[in-house]
Amino acid sequence: MKTSEQVVITGAGLVSSLGRTTDENWEALCAGKSGIKSISGFDAGGFSCGLAAEVGKIDPETLGIHPRDARIMDTHAYLLMMASRNAFRNAGLDRAAFAPEDIGFYAGMGMVDYGNDDILPAVMKSLGSEGSIDYPAFYEEGYREIYPLWPLSMLNNITFCQVGIDLGIRGENAVFCPHADAGAQAITEGMRTIFEHRAKAVLAGGVSEKVSPLSIARLHLSGVAMTSIKTGSITYIPFSGEDRGTVMGEGAGIISLELRDSADRRGAAYSCMISGYGHAFGLAEAGPAPSAETIGNAMRQALKTASLSPEDIDLIIAHGDGSVFGDLNEAEAVTAVFGKRTGLMPVFSSKAALGNLFAGAPAADIILGMQMIEKGIIPAMIPDKYQRSQHAAEAPGPVTGEAQKKELRRIMVNCQSYEGQAASIIIGTVT
Repeated sequence: MKTSEQVVITGAGLVSSLGRTTDENWEALCAGKSGIKSISGFDAGGFSCGLAAEVGKIDPETLGIHPRDARIMDTHAYLLMMASRNAFRNAGLDRAAFAPEDIGFYAGMGMVDYGNDDILPAVMKSLGSEGSIDYPAFYEEGYREIYPLWPLSMLNNITFCQVGIDLGIRGENAVFCPHADAGAQAITEGMRTIFEHRAKAVLAGGVSEKVSPLSIARLHLSGVAMTSIKTGSITYIPFSGEDRGTVMGEGAGIISLELRDSADRRGAAYSCMISGYGHAFGLAEAGPAPSAETIGNAMRQALKTASLSPEDIDLIIAHGDGSVFGDLNEAEAVTAVFGKRTGLMPVFSSKAALGNLFAGAPAADIILGMQMIEKGIIPAMIPDKYQRSQHAAEAPGPVTGEAQKKELRRIMVNCQSYEGQAASIIIGTVT
């Protein structure tokens, strides 16, 4: 790839249950910390899965958000705002001489749920004598208790627009949803936008859903929720053969993309670039996950667009969400693509510490991968060693026990949805 065609990463912002900045997340990860705990944001006693990686309460005033705007924002909005601001400023875009129309913005986002407090006053004013809702009363008077702009808060792109306004971005943009492949699609589209000179810089990444009764219910309905452990804390390791299910996490990751020549001209710092990407679709027959063939096709396509071979990859950051079919199919796909190297290939998954960030996961993994490349360290997913089960004997080897010191030049990041989409992105050192 010519230097003039290299798309480099000039800034990053990562917010999760482990920290509000990239450095905080990295330090917590290296210290073996996990954000997965019993759900505290609401009473989860009625769910079989009572675990999540929550970020805790965020005060919009500390972010300088006007109370009027906060009325149609929630946790996911604050996360996207924080990550985007950090990436924007770390990239020096607040000082760059780019017109607002020359900065693009792409984000993967999940579902947005209403809160009981949003509609409870209207319901209470519309109750009949027997305690049921009197719909004529609701449509005549009760509905007036709902904040007029409340319906806007149900649109995930409203948050996207608010971030764009906050940063003064007016260039090419789009929202993708709702799973991890959406975040990967946002990054891929951002890269294409840079390649085609439709923008001089692009913010791209994604944000998780808020952990709520409705989001946990969707996780259960999808058939992938962690149900074997209801409270306390857990560690799960992809490809260990002990897959229990996935745990939701809250967080957002945003990266700034730019052509290397452009970054050099304005003196922007960078150390990594995105060299390849691949997307594929095919739902597995056995369960809610892409088939092994689909996952393998996405990895092969990423290698092809990067003009690389499997031997060039030093680490896989797996989707590795702990779900039975997802992990099994990903392990099979890795084995098919990497062959004899599979057993020696180190693998990492952030979900053991951050939970499943869904649309926010790909950018979060890329940002953590950048840290691994720069520092030459692969953090241990958990501080304890484990005994690999027999059916996982040929799968990639998760980094457990202690961190590995390893020179890393190229990392493949995998992500997938429960509807059959799979994507792979390759990051590496700038050559």
